[in-house]
Amino acid sequence: MESIKVLIAGGTGAIGSALIRQYQQWSKATGQPVELYATTRQQPVHSASAVKWLSVDLRQADSIARAGEQLAAQTPALDHWICCTGYLHGEFGLPEKALKSVQGDKLAADFAVNSVGPMLLFQACSGLLKRSRMAKAVFLSAQVGSIEDNRSGGWYGYRMSKAALNMGVRSAAIECGRWRQPPAIVAVHPGTTISNLSQPFTARRKPPPQTADQCAAQLFRRIQALKPEDNGSFQRLDGSVLRW
Repeated sequence: MESIKVLIAGGTGAIGSALIRQYQQWSKATGQPVELYATTRQQPVHSASAVKWLSVDLRQADSIARAGEQLAAQTPALDHWICCTGYLHGEFGLPEKALKSVQGDKLAADFAVNSVGPMLLFQACSGLLKRSRMAKAVFLSAQVGSIEDNRSGGWYGYRMSKAALNMGVRSAAIECGRWRQPPAIVAVHPGTTISNLSQPFTARRKPPPQTADQCAAQLFRRIQALKPEDNGSFQRLDGSVLRW
């Protein structure tokens, strides 16, 4: 049985690491071989010998290009490509609630990790995906990146960078939709999930949001269900379509 080749960007994050477990459990339960590749900014803190790790800094174009070259040297194709990376808060503080709080450094960080980095990584891997019989690429986006859905404002950098990511996904889906074997390239809103990214906003939330394992289980089912006709869409985990 031919193996399914999978790359998970952000493999040491909450959702990324949980998704790795989903693929491993599915492979064990079904007997379907899976070749798992994953990216991390650092060496993984947990042992996962079946995963082939690539060191990538999404803020550095040369780091992304090197990872693409290393991946191409290890596999002739990719079937599933999932980007689970994201930046909401950190060294530049929390999301901006008002226009007066917008800062260039924070915006640059948001765009580097949430839109520019993922698109460059997809670019670096697109040749491998093109060789798949049924390529599936999933960019974790966010509903707050929907322009039509924005009713409350705020969170300038995160909203703007996710909206930019959505436009990149849509354009890439149109271009790659011309491949001989049509892919499914989509943006997916995972919903609020317990993670370091959401922690400042969910610590006291009642009831608590979904766990990373719950999110990853739904995300895995969504990936499995993707078809070429889904190409270029913005979806929730249940497959319902969001407005751009």
